[in-house]
Amino acid sequence: MLLVFGELAGYFYVKNYLNVTNASIADAQFLLIFSLIGAAASVVAVPSNGLLVAKENFLTISFVEIAKTLFNLIIAIILLKYAGNRLRLYAVLMAVCSFILPVGYYLYCRRHYANLLKFKFNRNIKDYKEIASFAGWTLLGASAIVGKRQGAAMIINLFFANALNAAYGVAGQVSHAASLFTSTIRQSAVPQIMKNQESNERRSLSLVYAISRYTYLIMMVISVPLMFCIDMLLHLWLGDVIPPFTRHFIIFLLISGMISNLSSGFDASVQATGKIKTYQIGYTVIYLFLLPIIYVAYRLGAPVYANVVVNVILTLVILAFQIYMMIRLTKFSLKEYWKATLLPTILTTLAAIVPLWVIRLLQPSGCTSFEFLFLFLSLFWSALCTYALGLNASEKQLLLYFVRLRLNKHSRMG
Repeated sequence: MLLVFGELAGYFYVKNYLNVTNASIADAQFLLIFSLIGAAASVVAVPSNGLLVAKENFLTISFVEIAKTLFNLIIAIILLKYAGNRLRLYAVLMAVCSFILPVGYYLYCRRHYANLLKFKFNRNIKDYKEIASFAGWTLLGASAIVGKRQGAAMIINLFFANALNAAYGVAGQVSHAASLFTSTIRQSAVPQIMKNQESNERRSLSLVYAISRYTYLIMMVISVPLMFCIDMLLHLWLGDVIPPFTRHFIIFLLISGMISNLSSGFDASVQATGKIKTYQIGYTVIYLFLLPIIYVAYRLGAPVYANVVVNVILTLVILAFQIYMMIRLTKFSLKEYWKATLLPTILTTLAAIVPLWVIRLLQPSGCTSFEFLFLFLSLFWSALCTYALGLNASEKQLLLYFVRLRLNKHSRMG
């Protein structure tokens, strides 16, 4: 279905609305086909991945992800050596790379969970209805996220030059890379949150509060140095060919990502109740509201980065809506959430940013060595603030215990 409808709608858009030169239309259509193939492969991976998550087998997931990352590196090397149409080759190789996940997950599950992978026709119509309803509402929310990201890119393409699409794409890569540090942690908490929802809801919610704080703080440690040193890092990465407004896109997308991590455990908690219809509808409406807002804003002459500014505001609105739904569907306590999640993250963020901002104002301009020093300083200071203000006493003791354990292990090996 994704391949058929994606190809029909995509071909119509590329042919009639995509803002590229006529010579690039054929390449765009070629890219569309292989992008859809890669997306379809990712969908096929969902059942096997879900089984591994349910079994809390995150080591296997990590190995498969590492294999995919190594393949991406190989693709980059091949593209450097290739003299033909690199854009088309990139599309083909990335589609092939997308098959690593489903094949890797399926082969592992086939070997270790063969009793669960037996194909059998289920005659119970009720099961189909329940799964279709749950999957349908979940798909609605997921489609909203994709629609927001790609819809924003399409609207930028409609009003501005391709260079600004490149800026938005670069910012998306940076934001995605920063969020990778939290995605595995978030995923690892899902089984425990869902399993404890029925039998021990208090523990389930304590995990929700904790994982929301952990993921926010980890992304903050990564994002603060990126935001303060983004000009230098972009120059190292892209040289002098930096698309305009790239830094604006990156900074606001990182802020939006940090805010969204404050609700890291909410989805799993709501899904465990099974009552996701209102949650997904509200989520979808708020997310997609970005598109008409930025369309009107661009019509009125707003700058290109207006979409990421509006995105930050809507992310706050979504957080408020998610908190409301958590209170409605679970025994979620706003007071506990404030004490366990919001207050520590706010204090840590202020303590990390304010001193670094003052130093940034006083720093000498155009000094490359100072830029590198400031990058490491900001990373160290953000991590120190996270330890001092973001963790409670028991978490600090546990962290120190693991550090000492690792050091003793390495000293014995030495």
